[in-house]
Amino acid sequence: MTDYLGKIRKIINEKTGLETSEVNAESFIEDDLNIGEMELLEILEELEENFHIDLIEHSKSFETIQDIIDVLEEKTQ
Repeated sequence: MTDYLGKIRKIINEKTGLETSEVNAESFIEDDLNIGEMELLEILEELEENFHIDLIEHSKSFETIQDIIDVLEEKTQ
């Protein structure tokens, strides 16, 4: 099983400087993590490169980290 949360945490840490321990599946991207639209797009681009799938088309529907994980699981199965 792929550790999507771990990969997302690492990318968020690299892009924003947030500690990986601050990022949980239940974290709201904007409200809890203070990640804006441009930063989110950079994070999604990195995930797209890692998993070879399209995530940016879903970017408006992502509110929590779990939302991203759900799409990753769906598209990589």
